[in-house]
Amino acid sequence: MSVTKRFALLILGGIPVVISLGIFSPFLATLMFVIYNAVVVSLFLLDFFMSPKTPLLAVKRVDPERFAVDKFIKLSHKAVNPVVFTVHNLSPYRLKIEGLDTVADRHFEVSNENLQHTISPNNIAQFSYDVTPSKRGSFTFTNIHLRVFGLLGLAIKYHVYNQPMEFKVYPNLQDLSRFRLMIRKNRLLPRGEKTVRLYGPGTEFESLRAYVDGDDYRKINWQVTAREMRLIVNDYQVEKNQPVFMLLDSGRPMSYSVKGYKKLDYAINASLVLSDIVNQKGDQSGLLVFNKTIGTVIPPGKGNVHRNNLMDALYHIEDTKDTSNYQAAFRTLCSRQKRRSIVFIFTDFETLEEAQELTAHIAQLKRWHFPIVIFMKNEELLKLAENPDSHIKEVASNFLAERKQLFRTLNAMSVPNVETPADKFSVTAVNQYLRLRG
Repeated sequence: MSVTKRFALLILGGIPVVISLGIFSPFLATLMFVIYNAVVVSLFLLDFFMSPKTPLLAVKRVDPERFAVDKFIKLSHKAVNPVVFTVHNLSPYRLKIEGLDTVADRHFEVSNENLQHTISPNNIAQFSYDVTPSKRGSFTFTNIHLRVFGLLGLAIKYHVYNQPMEFKVYPNLQDLSRFRLMIRKNRLLPRGEKTVRLYGPGTEFESLRAYVDGDDYRKINWQVTAREMRLIVNDYQVEKNQPVFMLLDSGRPMSYSVKGYKKLDYAINASLVLSDIVNQKGDQSGLLVFNKTIGTVIPPGKGNVHRNNLMDALYHIEDTKDTSNYQAAFRTLCSRQKRRSIVFIFTDFETLEEAQELTAHIAQLKRWHFPIVIFMKNEELLKLAENPDSHIKEVASNFLAERKQLFRTLNAMSVPNVETPADKFSVTAVNQYLRLRG
């Protein structure tokens, strides 16, 4: 319980009257002081007891997308998300109410608050505010606090409602529709760039067409050629339902931040975007998360249930400070996935030893699958290589030389690899897949 500004103004308003009377009669001034304050306090108490009690206000958290009560509410990482709760006024009075939610963690930035409403009897008002989560994972918001102003505007009652709700912060896929549209319009690949079938020729028959110079003679359909009296070749397309695996490194090199995100967050977003595009193209997507140990493994699949499984597997993944075990990751994939697959490896390295660990074991993976390694360009290192301080410049240049040596080694092993800026991570992964699938 507390008082409002109106109550304070009423108290202060009686002071000039009391002072004026005191000039002529101290007794009248004292009497007026007692009577005036007794009336104001009585009005305050009346206002307090007339205000509705806790059971006359019903509070619920709702999903802002469906305005329904759910078991948990989804939020997008590093994006503005609305949070909504409703207050149902079951009292016979028109009430002015202010709300305050208990935001669970310091990883939420609150903005755009709409938490004050005047609610008519038997009506419901929506209280809302926006949160921008800076961390993925699961968080619980608990109590909702209400300040209910008295009917006379003198008293304030405080109510606390225990409304625990789990908020799951998922990777930010708000741009996924943009990717889908670009795929339909073939806008991801640079204009004029020829797609390259690095995975080998297609094996699924598509159509017949006339022979042109440069066609592989092994594609000639001799039966149709004899009938048509001209050279006819078979056209093939890459088989559908091709397994595409995402190997996601959550080890130490992926724990560093770039442009406000951790490298792991970029890799998670790229994995989910790529998985969605893979499924759109008729292929199956799978996932293996690893660091020092093997984490989540999801076999290839597609459809809404499969996509939800990927989301649930990835939203709470944390980075570690351990060096990742590539040998265990590659061995696990080869043992669980017998069919030859395209394998995207989202990883990075900070030391030469980590790079050598990758190259030492990727040949094992290459025997059974087709790996593509996606690295994140170290833009800070490039800036340090141009530092006027000769010592800093030399150290940075040595690190860059080690990175280039890894790329040369992978190229010599015929392992496709690409180094891309952080904000192009998802686009680069999708483009590599489109090049492979033609």
